[in-house]
Amino acid sequence: MITKKANLLHVLNNVYFKKAEPVSIVHFLTNRCNARCSFCFIDFEDPNTFKNELTLSEIDELTKNLGKSLLNVNLTGGEPFARKDITEIAKLYIKNANIQSIYVTTNASLPDRVENFAKAIIYLDKLIDLTFQISIDDLPDNHDKVRKIKNLFDNCLDTFWRLKKINSRNVNPVISITVSHENCDNIKNIFEYLTSKCKIDSLKCTIVRDEGVYKTPIEKKKKIFEAYTWLTNKIQEVTKEKKIRNYNLKSIQGKIHNKKDKIAWDMVSKMYMKPKYISPCHAGGLFGIITSDGLVYPCEILEDTLLGNLRENNMDFMNIWNSNLTKNTKEFIIKSKCNCTYECALSLNILGNWRYQPSLISSVFESY
Repeated sequence: MITKKANLLHVLNNVYFKKAEPVSIVHFLTNRCNARCSFCFIDFEDPNTFKNELTLSEIDELTKNLGKSLLNVNLTGGEPFARKDITEIAKLYIKNANIQSIYVTTNASLPDRVENFAKAIIYLDKLIDLTFQISIDDLPDNHDKVRKIKNLFDNCLDTFWRLKKINSRNVNPVISITVSHENCDNIKNIFEYLTSKCKIDSLKCTIVRDEGVYKTPIEKKKKIFEAYTWLTNKIQEVTKEKKIRNYNLKSIQGKIHNKKDKIAWDMVSKMYMKPKYISPCHAGGLFGIITSDGLVYPCEILEDTLLGNLRENNMDFMNIWNSNLTKNTKEFIIKSKCNCTYECALSLNILGNWRYQPSLISSVFESY
């Protein structure tokens, strides 16, 4: 829901008609990470992986040139809290880009930094929606083993409950399970452990993607799909039972986001085993990627479709976004009927597609 100074008519015109400005950006702040997850797409063996991060002054300029429709930024990595200036970066997005929400993906290995970040941002802007996606992918010992950080599971729970104790309706920690070849055989036990023993009441899931250096073991793909399908159905079931509340289902915004998740999970289920076209993709229009060294892409998956280098464009994102190259790339994405299971892009495709509007609108009248 647009609650601040954003021009509502401008944003709606962009989302449903022009699709010329980003509504959401994923900004990879850094490739640095203290974990070494077996399913990560980052090539940690490449010595260039950690070089040339955008400086705070460069990000200051960037956030002044992101168009007039940007509502959300996803700060990610690597581990975004590896950057000690992450709070200042978030403040620049709020001050210069007038965003409505910040989504942070974290392995939660640094509870103090996460808690201090949340308190600082909410103190600065009490209207900002601040969501933390905390990754837990297995039972304690296996989770720490897969991500290769001692006591990481305990730190995840510590971080989750610290954020809950901030007691702000705008601070939303959520545990996210990435279903992969590492945990697909044990997904039911993981769910029960998190919800029953750990009393987790905010839970989502994603499915591992073939990206970068990670490739899904083909013999595991069917089991991954089956585990993901079971888990998404289970989350919907316990949401109806009010045991999990990822959103405020008393609010219009919460009901729409909840329905959007259901549609996205259904889309992933239909595409994962046999990739097929379901909906137009608006990557390069409503959605984009900024890498830690300032490269701009329409999507994480399309690694060969570099749109431009921010440093070569005086940190002017919209100069790249309005270029003929970006226009041609958007046309290619639409005409080629590009499809994938990338949830960040799917969310914008759902919200920007008239086909899904009746279902989203009807969700407002559902009772929970």
